[in-house]
Amino acid sequence: MNTTSSNLYVLLLGKFMSLFASSLFTFVAGLTVLTTSGSGLQFALVLLSGTLPRVLLSPFAGVYADKLNRKHVIITMESLSAILFFLAGVASLIWTFGVPVFLIITCLLSIVSTFLSVTLSSSIPLLFGQAELQRANSLIQSVVSFSSIGTPLLAGALFLILPVSAFLFSSSLLFILAALLASRLTFQSYDQTPTDQSTWEDVRSGFRYLKQKRVLWTLTILAALLNFFFVASEVLFPIVALQEIGVNPLQFGFLESMFAAGFLVASLAHALPLLKIKYRLATTRIALISLSVLFIGPAVPLYFDFSVTLAIVFLTGFALLSGFFVIRANIPIQLYLQSNTEPRYLGRVMGVLESLAVGITPFGFILFGALSEWLSVAFLYTICMVCLLAITLIAMYRIRHDITAEKATVLATAQTASARQ
Repeated sequence: MNTTSSNLYVLLLGKFMSLFASSLFTFVAGLTVLTTSGSGLQFALVLLSGTLPRVLLSPFAGVYADKLNRKHVIITMESLSAILFFLAGVASLIWTFGVPVFLIITCLLSIVSTFLSVTLSSSIPLLFGQAELQRANSLIQSVVSFSSIGTPLLAGALFLILPVSAFLFSSSLLFILAALLASRLTFQSYDQTPTDQSTWEDVRSGFRYLKQKRVLWTLTILAALLNFFFVASEVLFPIVALQEIGVNPLQFGFLESMFAAGFLVASLAHALPLLKIKYRLATTRIALISLSVLFIGPAVPLYFDFSVTLAIVFLTGFALLSGFFVIRANIPIQLYLQSNTEPRYLGRVMGVLESLAVGITPFGFILFGALSEWLSVAFLYTICMVCLLAITLIAMYRIRHDITAEKATVLATAQTASARQ
């Protein structure tokens, strides 16, 4: 087995174990807080304690990913997570956990996970060659999708049977296995120039580097703004389905699962040669325009007064198509960022991207939650579609020459390769 194949199997299995362990605890913590306190505010605080560290620390995590040995950082973060859950498991055998304890554990896990996530995402170009990048990114996304489907199902089924300690010790074991797997990763060497700058200066240098690269900066800002509007769907879709259309909870659960199924199928499909992406920027443009137009989908049953059955069929198709185009847009953006960022800046670029994308999310929840009280959800979906389309067209116009240049470069490379044969 060659190094690339070995890295892929190790990374996918380790990523799945880390995600499953984290998601297992997050699900159980949220459900425990809701069932014991019955407080939506306390549940929201648990979610916030898991989000805020990512927003604040992602740029710093990127700095240390660039400064330190990435393999050692990954193993250390996996090991720290295992220790955290083991100690929490022991403590849960002695004391009954209240909301403050879950907040502390969630916050600590988020801090460690931020350094782990940024280091892993910035390491992908150093683990795989250019020819394998799309396949690797697609399969990693499929692992994320599979975990998002499987974890709630398993945790929900076992929640009433097993004590909290069982989930904590299980998560600890999974992180130990992930750390052992990480020790088998083989990284490509690159020029890691040491600097005497402070950590804060290194963070600023990451921002400066991005702003100097027009395409990279445009894609970064675009990704953050798109994430802001996708939050709208998380707020508005339940209102459309449950209140406006009148589906029952089981039908709503089915529709929600279709989004995850769409992500999973699309991720696996993009790992195949059939959907190999030749023109990354052009593919991003087509996918984002399609996704922007598609965004109005949940409002269609409201405008045309669909029956419940017809609405479910329509929204199922909408969910599956949305999953496809989200992946179709994400993969080329990831490929472009990974391929056109200097290796010594990869961590800082990924850190800035994650901080901006996650940081804008709370504002989206607050804004669209408030607007849904004053405006019709159909109108809000229409406004979001127009805004998404406008943002996408403006961003793509800004890099139109780069799109043309990329096409010319790819064609020239293909013609050269063909002539040599």
